[in-house]
Amino acid sequence: MNSILRNNKLKFLALMLISLLLILSACTEKSDVTEEKESDAATQKDTATSDEASLVLKNGIVYTMEEDQSTAEAIAVKDGEIMFVGSSSDAEKYVGDKTEVIDLEGKMVSPGFIDGHTHPPGLWTTKLFKVDLSVLKKHEDYVKAVADFRKKNSDAEIITGSGWVNGPYEQSDGTNPGPKKEDLDAVVSDVPVILSSIDGHSVWVNSKALEMANITKDTKAPKGGMIERNSDGSPRGVLREGAVDLLADVQALFNLTEEQYKEAILGFQEEMHSFGMTGIMNMSGSDMSLKVMKELEEEGKLTMRVANAFTFDPGTKPDEGVKKILAAGKKYNSDWISVNTVKLFSDGVTEGKTALFVEPYTKNAGMGDHHHGDANWELDDFNKMVSQLDKEGIQVHIHAIGDGAVKMSLDAFELAKKDNGERDSRHTITHISAIQDSDIPRMADLNVVAALQPFWFYKDQYYELEKAMIGEKRALAMYPTRKMWDEGITIASASDYPPTPDYRPLNAIETGVTRNSPYLEEQDSDMIRNADQALTIEEMLQSYTKNVAYQIFRDDDLGSLKIGKKADMVVLDEDITKVEPKDISETPVAYTIVDGKVVYKGK
Repeated sequence: MNSILRNNKLKFLALMLISLLLILSACTEKSDVTEEKESDAATQKDTATSDEASLVLKNGIVYTMEEDQSTAEAIAVKDGEIMFVGSSSDAEKYVGDKTEVIDLEGKMVSPGFIDGHTHPPGLWTTKLFKVDLSVLKKHEDYVKAVADFRKKNSDAEIITGSGWVNGPYEQSDGTNPGPKKEDLDAVVSDVPVILSSIDGHSVWVNSKALEMANITKDTKAPKGGMIERNSDGSPRGVLREGAVDLLADVQALFNLTEEQYKEAILGFQEEMHSFGMTGIMNMSGSDMSLKVMKELEEEGKLTMRVANAFTFDPGTKPDEGVKKILAAGKKYNSDWISVNTVKLFSDGVTEGKTALFVEPYTKNAGMGDHHHGDANWELDDFNKMVSQLDKEGIQVHIHAIGDGAVKMSLDAFELAKKDNGERDSRHTITHISAIQDSDIPRMADLNVVAALQPFWFYKDQYYELEKAMIGEKRALAMYPTRKMWDEGITIASASDYPPTPDYRPLNAIETGVTRNSPYLEEQDSDMIRNADQALTIEEMLQSYTKNVAYQIFRDDDLGSLKIGKKADMVVLDEDITKVEPKDISETPVAYTIVDGKVVYKGK
């Protein structure tokens, strides 16, 4: 009996043990399933986080500048790059708890505007530290501004400024020698006064400046330069182009400090963002400008993409120039700053009688019957410089106003191609006020970029001077953009600020389309120039975005709105492709976005 009970007890204990093991096994299996589910949830959460955008723009009309998807409704951005372009409904999956969402409510989005030729900080140094003549129109007002500045700055060792125009100084015989030194002497005679013209190609000085620079009636102007003279040969008070260099030692009395330059750059940057601009081709590259911009980049304050060019003057040795550019590129190149361009001047400007034309100037130039203007360089030196830069992979950006200078530049590029072989050089000619028809296909075949200033395409402030210097027919025929575009030349729009005081891209786009003034008070007057050479709105948009990105070798990450590219954009209140062309310039900028961050918000 006891044996039976003992056996039953053992069986009971065995059953209990088996049951316990089964329960434990079940619990273990349940734990594994739970871990798997938790792992899946974590993965989904990580995926959601990786897809979460920092910024989403939706319910707009997005012009991408991409052929395979030319328009869209929405864009999503993360880490400064575009992660999605498509419909507003599809954009919702990129919206997370931390996403900034902007409902565009039908507004237009475009790649940010890039200026293909400008001189920062432009007028900001003058506005802050010099005599600003850019807002004035009359000779008397210029003189008064200098007098007022002297009263407020009685301890100044030199007075500098800029902004005067040649227009008021046209003589009864049609010539234009510019203003006189005596008018400045009347208000400031004890310290030098040096005032640059708005186009940057001439200076107006007082007698003290001429005395300190030892410029007399016996002083010869350097090649490509001009000293305006009185009938007795004495200096009148205006120096043009290369002759300005004669004042270098006097000009050195005024030098901006790095802090002043930084203040001016920040002022320029804030203003350009309000115009929808996100990048520039800086034609005023210098050791100080690069140093200051690098400091701003490191401080997180640089919010514009800046390609930079150094100017090489005649006499620069090619080998030394190449070393300078390559060293600067190695030191400064980044996502924000690049250096690999050299600017050369092949001629001057029409109003200064220094632009180089195939046909001669009119008698109004006051230079005789056979004056064609002058090349700034000796031809052999110019060709050698272009070829050496090309050989080293450095982009060349040539100032050429007259058709003679354009021809000279194209000849140099052809020789460089012959010497070095063909490569993706993207050499550029800027301004191109005049070009012979035969040179248009040649320019296209050489793949030379045209950095043009649409602000000049109508009868602007320079037109009357151009008409006086080269005749009405030639002046009206300037800037044949339709011919150039149709032939296949890449036109990259630019301002040349501050010679062009107003550098708002929307004004330029309107002028490129209408060939008329963008200013309401002028639009009903006779200011249209060469209307059959107008471009379309879409072409002008491309010229200010995709084409400039190509010009500055940033087309892989700038200039269009595509997944993987930088999130540099402008938002406009209206779709400018749908408004009346004459209203384009009145369109407000709603947002400017750089690297995925809003840097300007309109009112």
